[in-house]
Amino acid sequence: MNRNRIILIAVVVLAAASVWLVMNNDKGTVKRELRDFAFADTATVDKVFLADKTGKQTTLTRNADGTWTVNGQFKARPDAIDYLLKTVHDLSVREPVGAKARENIIKRLITGSIKCEIYAGGELKRLYYVGTETPDQLGTYMLLADASTGENSTEPFVMEIKGFNGYLTSRYSPDPNEWRDKSAFAYYVPDIRSVKVDHIGYPEQSFIVTQSPDMKYNLQNTAGKPLPFDTANVRRFLSYFVRLGFVDFANNLDKHVKDSILASPPAHIITVQDASGKKNMMKMYYKPSDSRSKGDTAASDGSFYDVDNMYALTNEGKDFVVVQYFVFGKVLQRPEYFALPVRQDGK
Repeated sequence: MNRNRIILIAVVVLAAASVWLVMNNDKGTVKRELRDFAFADTATVDKVFLADKTGKQTTLTRNADGTWTVNGQFKARPDAIDYLLKTVHDLSVREPVGAKARENIIKRLITGSIKCEIYAGGELKRLYYVGTETPDQLGTYMLLADASTGENSTEPFVMEIKGFNGYLTSRYSPDPNEWRDKSAFAYYVPDIRSVKVDHIGYPEQSFIVTQSPDMKYNLQNTAGKPLPFDTANVRRFLSYFVRLGFVDFANNLDKHVKDSILASPPAHIITVQDASGKKNMMKMYYKPSDSRSKGDTAASDGSFYDVDNMYALTNEGKDFVVVQYFVFGKVLQRPEYFALPVRQDGK
C-alpha cells in the first residue's frame, strides 16, 4: 500500500469519526438536545402553530374525529396535513452551520423565518424556526428552541429529509389559504337530494336533478316540466359531486375589480341540497382575461374573457375563488346530456 493511499484512508476515517461524534455523541461538539428537531409520535400531535414576521399565522387543530381545521374555522386539506406530519417525523440533520456563517444565519432565522410550534396532548413538544434554503437548494436552515423555556439554541443546522432533493420551507407555510380544503362540493352521492344548474339567461338550458332516498331519479326544467333522461347519465352526473375543487382563493383580488365582477350577473349558479335540507350554492362569473390571447371569448361590450378559468362565490358567499372549466365543465351540462340513448333500430 503506497503512502498516498494510506494518507487518504486516514483522512476518510478521521472525517467519519468527526461526523459520528457530532451527530451521535451527547458529549460531542453538538449536544443531542440542540439538534432534536424531529418528533416521532406524530399520531399524538393535536396542534401546529405557524407564523412569520409579516403577520401571517395559521393554527392547525386536530378534531376528535381525526379531521383538522384551519384557525378554528375551515376544513383543512388532508393531503397537506399528512405531508406536514411526515415532514415533522422525518426531519434529519444534514450538518451544523459552519462557524463563519453561524452568526449571520442565526440573525436571519430569528428575524425572517417561520416559527413552528408542535403540540401533543395539549403540551408544546417542539419549537423551532424554519429559514430559507441553502445555496445548493438541498437543505433548509433551522434553529431549535427549548420548548419549556422558549430559549433559542446557539447552534443552527442545515436540515433535510433523507431521499428528498429539495428544501422544506414551503411545507411550513403560515398562510391559512395554503392549508384550507379547496373542495367546492364534496358529497357522498346517496346523500344528495337535488342538483340545480341555472344557466343565467338561458332557462331552456337549465335543469334540476332529484334523487330520492331509495335512489329514484327525476329530471325537470326550472319551470317544473319533466324531461327525458337515462338513469345511467343521471348517476354519472351526481357522481361528479363527490369532489369538485377550485384552483385557488381570490379573496385578495383588487376590490374595484372584484366589486365590478360581482355587480354583473353570474354566468351559472349550481345549487346542491343534501338529505338534511342544507343547500350549497356556487355562483360562477366570467373572468376577464389577464392578457388577450387566441381563443379568448369576446363579450358584448368588447371585453374578453378567460377561456380556461372563471371566478366563483362559494362557502355561503364568504370566499371568492378561481375555478377551471376543465373541472366544472362536466357539471355545467344541458338537458340533452341526460337524454335517453338512441336505439340501434331507430325507434
